[in-house]
Amino acid sequence: MLNRVLSIATVIIPLLTATFAVAQNAPPPVELQPGVSAKILGLKRVPGQQIVQLDYEISNTGGAPVNLAEIGIGRASYGLNEITLYDFPNKISFKIGVASECLCTQPPEAPLKPGETFKAWAWFAPPETNPGPFAVRFGSTLPVMDVPIQ
Repeated sequence: MLNRVLSIATVIIPLLTATFAVAQNAPPPVELQPGVSAKILGLKRVPGQQIVQLDYEISNTGGAPVNLAEIGIGRASYGLNEITLYDFPNKISFKIGVASECLCTQPPEAPLKPGETFKAWAWFAPPETNPGPFAVRFGSTLPVMDVPIQ
């Protein structure tokens, strides 16, 4: 019985430790306006490509619907284009990639209702010689500093 408890503990303790470490290293949400925040879910290189993918979510915890274009991070016909990656040591910034359209999630056509969360992604093209971390800026907010590439 003791051996079984010890073997379960050797599996569970590392999982809990890893989960706690990830939660501690997650960048804090940034307030886009009162009651509306953006949270970075991850920043990772797309395998085999010169592309970095930003995964994030926008949450409306306020009491009124919010149009994302009105808070300065997107245009409904083009995409969530007002997000920037900054490599401050090299004095370089990267905008969301564009082909015939924004290489990003299209914003919802309807306003984001109170209590709703919108998950999204965006592609940037920093060269592999820029290993990060990066600062991420949504619209005109202060940048979220030191976001590592996972």
